[in-house]
Amino acid sequence: MKEVYILEKSKRKGKRFVIIMPDRNHRHDFGSDVGKTFIDHKDLKKKKNWEARHKSDRNYNSKHSGIYFSKNLLWTEPTLNKAIKKLELKDNIKIINKV
Repeated sequence: MKEVYILEKSKRKGKRFVIIMPDRNHRHDFGSDVGKTFIDHKDLKKKKNWEARHKSDRNYNSKHSGIYFSKNLLWTEPTLNKAIKKLELKDNIKIINKV
């Protein structure tokens, strides 16, 4: 059975989204509420620069961190819906998009 995550707008100051993991009883707020991401500008050069800046961040590849969801939902595909589909396949999960 696939885990189900819920994607919503964050209520935390300074954050854009929150991913809620009900089965694990926790959540991760991620993305700046003022900055632009690949899903906004679709600029490949800015995407490469973002990846270069953040690839050595702590927990970059841990799905129990905000940076993981920033990378996979905001910086991989030109639209949020495409990024969601890609992450669902990658992690064998279901994401309910409430954005």
